[in-house]
Amino acid sequence: MVIPVKALSRSSFGQFDAKVTGSWPNDISGHIFIVGPHHRPRERHLFVGTGVVVRWDLKAENGRIRVHSKPLQTWDGFWQELFPWTWKGGYFPASISLLGIAEIANTAVVKMDGRVFLTADAGRYWEIDPVSLKTITPVGYFDEHVITAPGLAFPMVMNTAHPFYEPDSSLLLGCELKARPRLENIWGDMVCHPYIYMWDGKSNLKQWKVDGVELDGSTHSLVVTERCVLVPDMPFQMGFSTVLGLKIPPVSPYPQTQIHVVDRSALVENTETVPARLVTFPGDSYHFLWNYRHTQEGHIQLCAIQQSTLGLTQAIEDDDINHFTGQRFQPEFWGIPWMFAFDPGILRKVTIKVEPQDTRTLNTETFIHPGWWSTQLFTADPREQFSAEGYSAIYQVYGGFYRDLLSRRQYLQFRDDLNRILVDEEIPLQDLPSVLTRIPLNEDWDSLTADLLAEQAAHPELPLASLGSSRLDFYVFPEGYLLDSVQFIPEGQGYILTTVLFQEYYEGWLFAANDLKGGAIAKISLPEGVNFGFTLHSEYLQSLSSQRPPYQVNRVLSAVRSLTKVPVKTITEAFKIICKSQMKRFR
Repeated sequence: MVIPVKALSRSSFGQFDAKVTGSWPNDISGHIFIVGPHHRPRERHLFVGTGVVVRWDLKAENGRIRVHSKPLQTWDGFWQELFPWTWKGGYFPASISLLGIAEIANTAVVKMDGRVFLTADAGRYWEIDPVSLKTITPVGYFDEHVITAPGLAFPMVMNTAHPFYEPDSSLLLGCELKARPRLENIWGDMVCHPYIYMWDGKSNLKQWKVDGVELDGSTHSLVVTERCVLVPDMPFQMGFSTVLGLKIPPVSPYPQTQIHVVDRSALVENTETVPARLVTFPGDSYHFLWNYRHTQEGHIQLCAIQQSTLGLTQAIEDDDINHFTGQRFQPEFWGIPWMFAFDPGILRKVTIKVEPQDTRTLNTETFIHPGWWSTQLFTADPREQFSAEGYSAIYQVYGGFYRDLLSRRQYLQFRDDLNRILVDEEIPLQDLPSVLTRIPLNEDWDSLTADLLAEQAAHPELPLASLGSSRLDFYVFPEGYLLDSVQFIPEGQGYILTTVLFQEYYEGWLFAANDLKGGAIAKISLPEGVNFGFTLHSEYLQSLSSQRPPYQVNRVLSAVRSLTKVPVKTITEAFKIICKSQMKRFR
């Protein structure tokens, strides 16, 4: 299978008229925002690069829709353009210089009462104008945030890429991390102390340290319900060596998902720390879909998107070899993350009891399709998010399996992964395609998995990806087509827009949400030479308005406060830690 690797790192900017073919519904009129990285030549990891936002205006006119694209103008980006040789292009998470850590804001889009923010795991969030796509402001001065490492102008902030906006309270809830080297492995690994924060969109952030909790990984996604905040410990791991681009792998994460449960009633004004209760369940979780409302019994229901044998902080490098052929990778492969696994993807449905004296995992159900590998992005119907019944289904993207993308280094790091399902002899001799599927949440996933395995045993002649066609609604993409971003459109019967890479082309495919197997009902073709490359998460807005922002960070004052307040804050915190440890010694 030919992988469109040359199309992954291209970013076109401007306003474009895109041609629509097929049957475009008349009841679609909203807007989809998709974010992805903008790659400078020296930035090697595909996830590295300041955010680029792409807006798709879904109201078709004369067989065309309008598509807009603009790069985010972060303040460190000015210095990167002015003095590019002073910035070191580490593989992850961002570029480094004497001025500090680059802010990337390239991973997800968050809407907040008509306002639009770009987010990432590293750096502050940035607000953009939803109409013009111009950069407005970062969220907060650096001294308001939890600082992992000081910098002259741009200290290191470790964030969750997926905060949660709660419309009823008009609050954005997120999580920042205070990282330090693991003492027994200073160069290879960090541990992180999580801080939950709330922001009302116009004043300072309010933070609470989660007491007594150290994370091995990071909190890529924060889970917020009507009563609780769940802080996951997720396998996005890095050490100082990773940040600097050195080849010292971090310590392997704990082989189960660990979640720290905080009662929202504890997040009150006059406290600085909150207690948390720990729950665990099997597997490496990278994202979550959850019901905001608790069940009648008071339980939390969520779906964990899991995948073994991949590592998103690592990427193919110039001296890597292909695991199967032993040949070195061509330059166009360098920087492609280990986001394609050599094992089937896992979806795990979990019910959690959250009583103060009895917090535990009540039960889990596991969905595994033997031909669907590399769980990636997902979407769901946002009209169901705050309902009493919760979500009815998850729409999951499986990236596929590609022998051309498996390096020996990735294989060796995950060869003995405890969550791995298959052994080496069961790795297919051919590639597996991208798949878009709808998995109902009211079905018994254990039984569904058992039925798929039985069908595989009874019909070995069937293509692996086609198993379950009588039970599930899904679409298998043609050979050479790579499924990228995905977004549910909550209009009419519901639609799914996906972005697709093929050769050097970038397209949008529209599906009816209730009939994926019927294929795309319409396709969007960009003008020749226009390509947005590898993109990530997305968000839907019904309408757009450009308003005077109620919040603005002053650029000059931000630099002054970074030079003055951040060092004082860092030294004060370090002094408190030293004093506390000394007091323990003399007790």
